[in-house]
Amino acid sequence: MPLKILLFTLLMAAQPCLYAGGIDSPYFKGGKLDAFYDRKDNGDFQVNSILWTPIFKGGHGVQVSETGGQDINYFGGFARPLLTRPELGDLILGAQEVLQGDSKQTEVQGEYRLPSGLGFGGGFVDRNLSNQDIKFAKISYRNEWQSIKYIVSTQWQGFQGQDAPGGYLALYNKQLMASWGSDGEQWRSTVGYVAPDQGANKLRPAIEMFYVDNTIGKVNGSKDMMVTGSLGFRKGFLGHESRLGRAMGPTGVEFANPLGFLNPNFNRRLTAWEVGDFVNFRFIHKTLPNSIREETLETTLYPGQLLGTDSLVSALFVGVGITSPNPGQNGVSGLLGYHKRIDNIESSFRVQHDFDRDDTSLFFSLIHWL
Repeated sequence: MPLKILLFTLLMAAQPCLYAGGIDSPYFKGGKLDAFYDRKDNGDFQVNSILWTPIFKGGHGVQVSETGGQDINYFGGFARPLLTRPELGDLILGAQEVLQGDSKQTEVQGEYRLPSGLGFGGGFVDRNLSNQDIKFAKISYRNEWQSIKYIVSTQWQGFQGQDAPGGYLALYNKQLMASWGSDGEQWRSTVGYVAPDQGANKLRPAIEMFYVDNTIGKVNGSKDMMVTGSLGFRKGFLGHESRLGRAMGPTGVEFANPLGFLNPNFNRRLTAWEVGDFVNFRFIHKTLPNSIREETLETTLYPGQLLGTDSLVSALFVGVGITSPNPGQNGVSGLLGYHKRIDNIESSFRVQHDFDRDDTSLFFSLIHWL
């Protein structure tokens, strides 16, 4: 089925928002329009735009190569047409596509959940120049026991002619969350903590450890660990709802943070300076199939916020980045930027200079909250 038909289906599913009557509508309230420009230090750049609402989350982006490579175009979205009819359950439908030269990758997935919490879903990935197509079907159940919420799923996945069972489990309350799961090609686990909210402009530590092992299946991939933390969590990346998108895997169909198999996609990962106030950090460790290790550490702090300054100065951040593409070969970079929300407009700008490469990268984002 052509992707344009699938995207039209998603649009039709989301069409009630066209008649929502403004941002006070449940179809728009709390949503955002999000766009960013990111120039890499190798000369390539990426432009991405997102519509993120309670009923539809989708967007489009392009990675443009200035070093002779082929550009990558990607687009897609997820719709939740039963948003205002919870007595009918919940339905999530998604479709995405990645284009690069003659290569086309298409993904479709969906899940229907009964009001009781029992869900049935499935999907597929089609790659026209590769035999790495994927099909999956799943059954899930989500509920709450006392103050503990839980999600459990079991699934079947077909990849390169091989069938594999799998499943995921997530347990969480207001502060703690843990998850583990496998789909036959990878297993992943997350552990997260969010401190109680003490009010605006107060310290609220949050931290997450996220690990994926891609070596267990037919394709020998990498082992990836990402640790992200903040002293001033407010909402977003380090919250439990956002974490579920990573925790429940590419078959999770988690509308709060929809992902999937294809990469790149419209759903962007918040940068280190966006995950919270005061002081933030992110550490990424990757072990490649050839055992080469790649590591990145990025830290940012807001001096004005630490000093209690209530002005535009509190929006300025500084930081240091360290990269290690191979053991014993480290690169040090410094970064400076601005991140602030004024009324419904949130903007950020960062310039980062790699002193070893003598190269500079730029990032700019603009968000209009609905």
